[in-house]
Amino acid sequence: MLHSATLLANNDAALGQRLFSQSRCLECHGAEVFTSPARKVKNLQQLEQKVRQCDANLSTNWFDDEILAVVNYLNQTYYKFPTSNAATATPPATTSQ
Repeated sequence: MLHSATLLANNDAALGQRLFSQSRCLECHGAEVFTSPARKVKNLQQLEQKVRQCDANLSTNWFDDEILAVVNYLNQTYYKFPTSNAATATPPATTSQ
């Protein structure tokens, strides 16, 4: 699994929207699964896992960057999970003595 906040931030939500709308995602369920208070997806990692599962089940054969674009689109549109600043922060430089 490739998920990281940096990879997610670099993926185009507009591409994700196009891929999502061209897929058959909503044939199995409606958009209510994204907004239901009882939804099963609770964080970005679970969202990525679910998108990967759906990709496999629907044989969309998306590349990793396309999967992350769909994750980004779904997160921006429905889930609103925070992206971790710690995951995107540049680690402090080490000094050798």
